[in-house]
Amino acid sequence: MQVFKSERARRDVLASYDELVGMWGVDAEFHEVPTQYGLTHCLTAGSKDHPPLVLLHGVGDNSAVMWALNMRALSERYYCIAIDTLGGPGKSVPNERYAKGQFQQTEWLSEVIDFFKLDKVYLAGVSNGAYMAYHYTTVHPERIRGTMCLEGGIVTSPIKAMITTLLLMFPEILLPTKRNMHRIVRRLSSPQSDVFDRYPMLASHLVLLMKSHNQKAMFPHHIKTYDEAKGAAVKDKLFFLLGDQHRIVTKSTVALIKQGQYAYRILENTGHGINHEQPQAVHDEIFRFFA
Repeated sequence: MQVFKSERARRDVLASYDELVGMWGVDAEFHEVPTQYGLTHCLTAGSKDHPPLVLLHGVGDNSAVMWALNMRALSERYYCIAIDTLGGPGKSVPNERYAKGQFQQTEWLSEVIDFFKLDKVYLAGVSNGAYMAYHYTTVHPERIRGTMCLEGGIVTSPIKAMITTLLLMFPEILLPTKRNMHRIVRRLSSPQSDVFDRYPMLASHLVLLMKSHNQKAMFPHHIKTYDEAKGAAVKDKLFFLLGDQHRIVTKSTVALIKQGQYAYRILENTGHGINHEQPQAVHDEIFRFFA
C-alpha cells in the first residue's frame, strides 16, 4: 500500500514532520512498534509514572501536526502515546496484510497498547481518531479508563460523512493550488480562529499532507456505523467535545449524542480543528473528565 503519491512527497512530509515535533516544547521519544499489519510509529512524552493516554489523529493527518499545541500540557499529567495511524501520512509503514478485508483496526490498536505493556489506558482522538477511540471503547471497554471524543466519534453514514467533507472543499479542490489548499484548511476552522496566523507551520504542513497523501491508503479502515446499544453500554466512559460551527460533525450527530444522554460540551466559535483552535479549553475538559 503506497501511503504517499511519490517518494519526493514522502521525504517532504517526513522532514516537515520532524520540524513540527521540534515545536512541541517537550522531549519526545520515537518508537517503531511491530504489528501484524506493519510498523506503527508512535511518539511518547511525559513520565511513565503518569497514567497512560493514547492519542489518535484524524484522516489525512499525523501525530506531529495533530498534537503540536497539546502535547506539552498533556504530558505534564499523562504518559502520552501518540500513534501514527496505518495508512495515514505519518511515519507508520503498512505491510501486505494491511489490506481491505484483512485489516482489523481494534486488533491493531490492541497490539500497539500491548507493546507498551499497558492493561488499561485513557483514549483521546480527533475527527476519525475520535471514531477510532469510540469504537475501540465499545469493543474493549475492559481496557479503557475513559475516552474523550473531539469533533467526532459517532458515525451513522460513512458515505454521507465523506460527501460532507468533500463539499467543504469545493470549488477549490478542482484547482488544487497552494492558495486554494490554504483556503480549504482555514475553512475547516471557525472564522474567528487565528490559529494559522499564529502558527503558519501548521497550515503549511496540512497543505503538504493534502497534496502528498494517497487517500486510498485509508480504505482498509472499515467504519462501523453507530449502534445505540453498544454506545449505551460504555456511556460512562465517554465524553464528546464539539465545536459549534458544524463543519464536519452535523447537527443530527449532536442530536444523537443528546438523545443517548452522553456527557458532552459544545465550545463556542470553534470549528473542526478544535484542539488547535481551543487548546486550553480542550486540556481543561480532558483533565476534568479523566480526573
